[in-house]
This record gives sequence, structure tokens and C-alpha cells, in this order.
Amino acid sequence: MTKIAFMIAACLIIAPATFAAEQTWTGAITDTMCPKSHQANIAHKLETSGERMTDQECAVGCVGHRGQKYVFVSDGRIYKIANQDYAGLADHAARAVKLTGSLAGDTIKVSHIVMTDKRKGR
Repeated sequence: MTKIAFMIAACLIIAPATFAAEQTWTGAITDTMCPKSHQANIAHKLETSGERMTDQECAVGCVGHRGQKYVFVSDGRIYKIANQDYAGLADHAARAVKLTGSLAGDTIKVSHIVMTDKRKGR
């Protein structure tokens, strides 16, 4: 009987973390190197190579070539993204979005992204 009670208690503790309710936030998908602004990185690229790039190119480049991770910034808070392989991250990088997912601590598992800003590459 004690084992059954222990197993039930363990399930009640673990279940809320496993089945976290989805939430929706408004913010921007970016990268860990430039979570709030890409301007310094873009200026450096322009100075060193003469090439111009958009905020989106900066974020995608940092993730793809510099080993950074995608993050989500909402109301000044930076959230990690659990599923870095989510298909819409690069397409929506550096753009205003509504992101839906489940939150565990400071990490969001993304389930849906919708762009709210129609401007390309800001």
C-alpha cells in the first residue's frame, strides 16, 4: 500500500511539469549573442567587410555559424527555447511575433509562431 501511495504522490508532482498549459507571448525571436539588439554586430560586419546585413541575417548567422542558440525576448525578459530545431525559428528571427508554447522555468517549448510585424528583416 505504501508503494502505491508513493507512486501516486510522485505522479502528482511530476504531472504538472510534464503537461504544462500552453501560453502565448508577444516579443521577438533572436539569438543568445544579441538578445536585445543586433546593431553592434551589424556595425562590426559593415566595418570589417563592407557588407550590410539585416537583424534577421545577424540572428540566423549567429545561430548557424557561431554556435549561438535562439532565444525569445518578451517584455525585457529573455527565455531559452527548448526545441531549437523548430521549423519557424529562422524564418521569424528578429521579427515581432506571437509565440505559443509551454513554459518550464525560463525555457519555452515552442508549438506555434505567428508574425505580428510585416516588415522584412527590420
